[in-house]
Amino acid sequence: MSLMNKILCKLAGINEELKQIYEERGICDEYIDKYRALHSKKLQGMDCLILAGMYTSRERYSESEEMLDRVKINFMTDDTLKGVYYLEKMNLLIGLKKGEEALDIFIKNQKFLDIFFSAPSQRSRAIAYYDTAAVVLAMNGRLEAAGYYYQLEQKSAETYDITGTYPRLTNVHMLKVAGNDAMAAEEAEKTRQYIENYDSYKYAWQKADFIRMLDIYMK
Repeated sequence: MSLMNKILCKLAGINEELKQIYEERGICDEYIDKYRALHSKKLQGMDCLILAGMYTSRERYSESEEMLDRVKINFMTDDTLKGVYYLEKMNLLIGLKKGEEALDIFIKNQKFLDIFFSAPSQRSRAIAYYDTAAVVLAMNGRLEAAGYYYQLEQKSAETYDITGTYPRLTNVHMLKVAGNDAMAAEEAEKTRQYIENYDSYKYAWQKADFIRMLDIYMK
């Protein structure tokens, strides 16, 4: 489960059944389907974005796109909804390997996103934005700019990712999408060993989930 999804799910109405599934298996397909069923009568904008993020994390891209299409963004849109929408849209495009489209969204909204995710109220979410920005830029050969956002992610992770896992995953992802397959494979193996040897994850399923993410990034 991505850090952004963890944060967003805390904002939503999570019942005890969902909580139990999450504690036992994390954001699995059963969790997602039950979450959607729970909110099916009236999906709010943030519900759609939470679902979009979860679908993307499970490579259920058509369903992610469906959820994003339900959210209409304009100049009157609440900043939180707008910021999370652009983030999840870029994540979907990364998964679909549509780097140019993701870069177009990033460039058009970079100033807003930089300001939004650096606000004190959003700093716990910033690590997810810096990860996405770094990968989008690396996909398009803008390695210096990608490195800048990666450094911001590392700094943010000092406070919001005590496991140190997310920056390692981002590094592998950046190398892979930039076309540096050999170095990506080398760093992926180091990251895999780090995850397997780390013994302080909060939930038993997290090791397998991080390895799953790593395998997705290396495709």
